[in-house]
Amino acid sequence: MGYEIEFKLIDIKDINKIQCVEETEGPFGDDVKVVCRHDITDEYCKTIMQRAMTRIAIECEWRYIGCTERIGHHEFEVSGPVNKYIVIFQQDTYEWNVQLTVEIGYKNSCHKSEQSYDAFLEKLKLAIKNSMVRDWYKCVWISDSQSLWLSREVYSEIYMAENELRAFVSKVMIDNFGAEWHDRPEFSKLSASIELNADNVKRNVPNFANIDVNLYTVTLEGLMDTVQSDIYTDAMSSDSEVQKRIKSKIFSTTKLDKMKSALDFLRNQYTKKYNIWDKFFIPFIDKPEEFQTSLTSFIANRNHVAHNKLLDYSAKEKMLYDTHAFRGYIKEAVRKFDSENRSEEVEETLQAIEDQKEYEREAHLEIVQSEAGISIRDRKKILALFRKVIRDIYRDIHEILYFNEVLDVNEINSLKDEMDEQLLFTIFNGRQELLNVYGLVDIDDSEGATSVLKISVVGGNDEDVATESIEYVNGEAEYNLEQTGYMPVVKDSLDDGNKEAVKEAVNEFVLRIMDDCETMGYSEERRAEEDWDADAADILENR
Repeated sequence: MGYEIEFKLIDIKDINKIQCVEETEGPFGDDVKVVCRHDITDEYCKTIMQRAMTRIAIECEWRYIGCTERIGHHEFEVSGPVNKYIVIFQQDTYEWNVQLTVEIGYKNSCHKSEQSYDAFLEKLKLAIKNSMVRDWYKCVWISDSQSLWLSREVYSEIYMAENELRAFVSKVMIDNFGAEWHDRPEFSKLSASIELNADNVKRNVPNFANIDVNLYTVTLEGLMDTVQSDIYTDAMSSDSEVQKRIKSKIFSTTKLDKMKSALDFLRNQYTKKYNIWDKFFIPFIDKPEEFQTSLTSFIANRNHVAHNKLLDYSAKEKMLYDTHAFRGYIKEAVRKFDSENRSEEVEETLQAIEDQKEYEREAHLEIVQSEAGISIRDRKKILALFRKVIRDIYRDIHEILYFNEVLDVNEINSLKDEMDEQLLFTIFNGRQELLNVYGLVDIDDSEGATSVLKISVVGGNDEDVATESIEYVNGEAEYNLEQTGYMPVVKDSLDDGNKEAVKEAVNEFVLRIMDDCETMGYSEERRAEEDWDADAADILENR
């Protein structure tokens, strides 16, 4: 029968555990004693099974069948919760050591299932191993179908994760360095590895010999070392002193053992521009430190599985969890990269989708507004209403000052959909600002919501000339089953009556300024006349 598990114990530490020494009288009845060794491996194996059953701590039965097939072949039967198992302890004694091979398999092969993991078999093999491993100098695992089954499941995930990582690296490097990015001088080790392995890859799989296999010919460790390297300037320093030192190094290096120090010196003359990982990869990774930890764990898990090392169920679960987490980091990084580096076709597709959504939204909104007799405006349209109010106020003020020789008003600033207060226009006299008009918008374009435009008129010395609010209530409708159509819930309305108060306040401020200017002008004229009369009197008196 084929066994699921096989491992070997080599060189027992205490031979008395498997052999019993007995002294007997010689054949001639004299005083000479003969030492006889009796094999008690069967008793040792029974003791091991008893220990193992205690370790498992699951209700099960076991029995010793006997020494079967040949000498040293001790067979046991174990009845687990579901299946029955055969456990073989096979002893082999050689000139140089004693070996005990343990084999575990199903008593009836039809009980074996490829769809479920046999947890009891795992407990059984580990319990037997742990019950005897301290008695021997070495334990060697020969075969384990459970470990193979677990490795197959883990490696499929690791395979996907590694390909996704390589594809992500390729995307970023091609985007920043071009299709032949691996040919840069800084990547010489990578290029050498590609050149060495590319032909073997193509030879092994001829059907893919005509594709670019460069990305798959290097180890994952080598690839990650490359993308974490530094990029240097293409030219050395032109400083004459540096050039002399370079020349000295080149002509004085005549021995191979000094060549490396000379090359290191030359390499250090180039200035580091940036680190590839920091500049091109980190921007797409949310948590770089956690990603690096996950990458290190992933590479260790990959090497463990790829090199046919043993797995148990808990290790498999941990590796799958780590691999899923790592794939999550990669997928998020790829999503960010793709969102920032879209092709023309992707951009056109996304725009077409957005246009279709907007068309459908507008068509639905038109139906609702038409049936309910209301308007449901979006942010742009509400802002347009507020801009119209501001233009109306500005137009009246501009007309008031059109023929004014003292005061003037600058060009209006367009109202924006911003949370901060905005300067709309200013009334001034020459370079002196006399009055500023500000606007502050708070827009909510949901149905039935109220949006507010606050207008503040501020004079010199921060005088509060006027503060008024303009309110717009958006329309709201709901579908009426009885009427089989949309009915109004809230009528849309614009309460812009307060704009007249703003106009009146500005007009009163302008009249006050003009009165002050006229009063000041009259006073200056009177003083000038009085000064002229005084000067004329002085001239007549001096004659």
